[in-house]
Amino acid sequence: MYVALRPPWTSHDTPPPIAPVVAAASVDAGVPAKPKRKHGGGHRAVAHVPGQTTSGDEVGWGDTDDSAQGAPVAQLVPLTAADRVLEWRGDDTSRPPQKIDMANGTEARSLDDGEISSVITSQSAAAQQCVMTGATNTDLKGTITIKLVVDGNGRVIKSKVQAFHYMFEHGLLPCMQRAVGAMKFPATGQSTLVTMPVNFS
Repeated sequence: MYVALRPPWTSHDTPPPIAPVVAAASVDAGVPAKPKRKHGGGHRAVAHVPGQTTSGDEVGWGDTDDSAQGAPVAQLVPLTAADRVLEWRGDDTSRPPQKIDMANGTEARSLDDGEISSVITSQSAAAQQCVMTGATNTDLKGTITIKLVVDGNGRVIKSKVQAFHYMFEHGLLPCMQRAVGAMKFPATGQSTLVTMPVNFS
């Protein structure tokens, strides 16, 4: 299975319309996540960091082939049409009312794209692992979309996820909310709505 975070990371002054997302932008970004084998044939999870080139020979992704050692080959889970439906679950991610603090002498602002990208690149491994775990031993592929409300102190206070029904039924939402809840963004004094797509195939 291959997993990649897909920029551009977006922040919104107002929440964008909700729609299924199965396309991705042009440049990959992200951090490596722990691999899961689907067929025992050496498939390795790969995510890309901007400016970093990768090859098929990276160290640390398990260079042995389990099938060559007699390990059983995992069978794909048969999925129904209902299992493949994309749906949203989680918190209401409408951005809360903004409070302007004129006393501290600094201007409150939303996170910029560079700040968002830096955090996602360095702190998204757990979120990618949730995606891979939720899709283990299936042929699911597409884009999982996570929306986050980051408060003025840089904490993720709300999140919701668009994913396949099957993945939600196998623990994706609590796993993802724990993962993104541990992310820490710069404090800017104003809340920001962040959209984080995770593409996998």
